[in-house]
Amino acid sequence: MPALASANMARAAAAAAALPPLLLLLLLLLLADHAAAVRFDYASLTLGSLRLLGDAHLKNGTIRLSRDLPVPTSGAGRALYATAVPLRGGFSTQFAFTVATLNPSSVGGGLAFVLATDGATLGDAGAYIGVSVATDAAAVEFDTLMDAQFADPNGNHVGLDLGSMVSAAAADLGGDDAGVDLASGRTINAWIDYRPSASPGSGGTLEVFVSYAPKRPPRPVLSAPLDLSEDVKDAAFVG
Repeated sequence: MPALASANMARAAAAAAALPPLLLLLLLLLLADHAAAVRFDYASLTLGSLRLLGDAHLKNGTIRLSRDLPVPTSGAGRALYATAVPLRGGFSTQFAFTVATLNPSSVGGGLAFVLATDGATLGDAGAYIGVSVATDAAAVEFDTLMDAQFADPNGNHVGLDLGSMVSAAAADLGGDDAGVDLASGRTINAWIDYRPSASPGSGGTLEVFVSYAPKRPPRPVLSAPLDLSEDVKDAAFVG
């Protein structure tokens, strides 16, 4: 299952949330480390299987990363699988989330799927959407605000963050490849795959697929190089 960062929640390594958006339905995660494989899904998890940090909480069978806070109050929450899992051999995760906005004129920052080396740290709210640049080896952000300080392309994009909120790679979600509006209030499905290179020291590739439909799209909206061996020694917390 994912852990998220930002004002909403979902993903397999947790991060936090910001501002009024709530959110989230949820997911299924499959992690593989060469011969060993770890698989779990949201339906099989118990409260003891999760680490809920900050404003993250359970409500009506879903995980919410933020609370109903009045503007301009900002909050963040993170939901992580309680045990670190092996990631360097590759992983695949699928999850669904909804960004619900209390005040249409004030949208929160978004949410993120994180791979965290520390299972107790929560990043800042607001533009940081709960991502900890110090302890998150990688984060896939679903960003609903354009933050000029982080060189965001727009207020509706997905990005790969590696130790910085300035994304190493980013893609517009409103284009032909996805056609999705993160702040639409609709359920959004996401798939994230990481495949290490067969050649030692050559890194790997991370791909992100996004759709309103529950069926995985044929093409990723984002594909970027990623080498987890640089920051993840054996295992990491996901959510």
